Amino acid sequence: MPTIKMFMDGDNSWPDLKDKLGTDQLIHLGNDAKPIQMALLDQGMQSGRPSVSIRFDLPDGKTVVAETSLRLLVSTARAFASRYPDLFVGD
Repeated sequence: MPTIKMFMDGDNSWPDLKDKLGTDQLIHLGNDAKPIQMALLDQGMQSGRPSVSIRFDLPDGKTVVAETSLRLLVSTARAFASRYPDLFVGD
């Protein structure tokens, strides 16, 4: 199952993509993209723990599905959210 490589400072985190901007080598799913879909798999891991399947529908009709453990996804989200302690204040 894929791991997650986390970048707490995302600006310029993927310099290898700079030369791919504006080419068919880079697909950027922007505001007009189909929704990113996520599905919880109750016993998706070999250990029996839950995992998450994430689906990306690409403009050319292809679909990408990636899976990771729920624990890893939540841990990553918590780390990102720790940068913004007031993220949900005032909503």
